[in-house]
Amino acid sequence: MKLAYKLSLLALTVGLLVSIPLIKAQDASKAPPPDAQGPGGPGGHHGKGGKGPGGPRQMIDMLTKKLNLTQDQVTEVSEIVKSHDAAMKALRDNQELSKEDRRTQTQAIFKDIQTQVRAKLTSDQQAILDKMPPLGPPQHGKKKGGNPPPPSN
Repeated sequence: MKLAYKLSLLALTVGLLVSIPLIKAQDASKAPPPDAQGPGGPGGHHGKGGKGPGGPRQMIDMLTKKLNLTQDQVTEVSEIVKSHDAAMKALRDNQELSKEDRRTQTQAIFKDIQTQVRAKLTSDQQAILDKMPPLGPPQHGKKKGGNPPPPSN
């Protein structure tokens, strides 16, 4: 009786050990492609890695769709947005900043992006941009409104 019990236990253990790699392999084959793994890509947070809400690619796509950008404008806007990506990464990585300082500097970067993008738009596109919420991360708990009109020169 003890031998039969030990053999059964051994068979069960071997069966489990053999099935674990098979289950993991099956799960890995169902994983979404790297660019569809959620906010920020694999293990990331929005805005990191160019993916997810607030990431450069999503901002460019959103502006292209809402403003009906021409191909030349898409190229120009992409360069503007991507040129600020390194500054955003450095800001995220700087652990010495307080939350408020990080928020202030992030808002300044997005305001700069918006100013530069606006300069590349037609007057009709500028009117649409001015009615959109400001570019940048969502303002949790704050009332969403349109963009303030640009200062007149």
